[in-house]
Amino acid sequence: MKKINTSLMLIIFSLAFPQVGISKNKSAGIHSKAILQVDGQYGGKSWGMLLPEVSTPENLPLYNAAPDKEMTGMMMFEKTHATFYSYDGTQWNNEPAPAATGFNKKQSRFLSTANEETSVVCVLLGCGRHVGLGFSAPVDGIQSYNNLNITRETAIVPGGGLYGDKSFDNAKFVINEPGVYDIYLNIPSKTGGAVSLTSGPQYQLRAYLKQDDGSYSEAKLSTFFPDYYGILGIGGDTNTAAFTTTRIRLKAGDYIISRIHSPLATVSVVVTLTAATGINIAKYYPREIMFTKISD
Repeated sequence: MKKINTSLMLIIFSLAFPQVGISKNKSAGIHSKAILQVDGQYGGKSWGMLLPEVSTPENLPLYNAAPDKEMTGMMMFEKTHATFYSYDGTQWNNEPAPAATGFNKKQSRFLSTANEETSVVCVLLGCGRHVGLGFSAPVDGIQSYNNLNITRETAIVPGGGLYGDKSFDNAKFVINEPGVYDIYLNIPSKTGGAVSLTSGPQYQLRAYLKQDDGSYSEAKLSTFFPDYYGILGIGGDTNTAAFTTTRIRLKAGDYIISRIHSPLATVSVVVTLTAATGINIAKYYPREIMFTKISD
């Protein structure tokens, strides 16, 4: 850092060096990349800087004027709502980028797309097919975000019964930042049944915990169902949902998979469970999985 005297000589030095330091002290340390640096330390105390202010947003300069690109970067403080505004050359803004806002700094949220509708059907005495649930919508930083550095991958899910293992895109979530996590899962659903005497397909949230030898220990975190409107096992619902919340400590390398789990045997004519993701559902009420890191 250069030391520039903040006396009258500052004007002379600033002609030779394109840097300016402002300080109540006798000298100001200026970073080599700064054209202007304000020193907030004096007399063992911290001091601040006051920007030009207005009482309401309507009093901002250029508020009702034509866009002025030359004024891009202007900043003002608005007192009524105690917020800062910046001018982008067209309008005033006071909303920070979603990734920088406080509410989701320790969150990751993944959504499904409209073509990820997934069903399991149990017929007569057979079921036993497990299906992974994908969350393939692009992370846009607004509706969905990944501020916990979670890796989204293809999941290999055992089919169960006579079915072999199957792969499901964007259904596996690998943890890279260890800590205690709250995991919230919501699944818009459709159900249907005809003479179902035993439990049919159900949702499950499972964790796969990495061991010291590189193997994984599987843990069932939650089993849950959507509302089912039927009489004596007959009926269903085309517009319902299921959700679960759980808390678990995870290490780097652990991963989470949600799936439709089917019992190996059932007593029914037909039972169906569908994780629904139509166009309107995906837009207004999507399938979502959210990770919130609550502590290290």
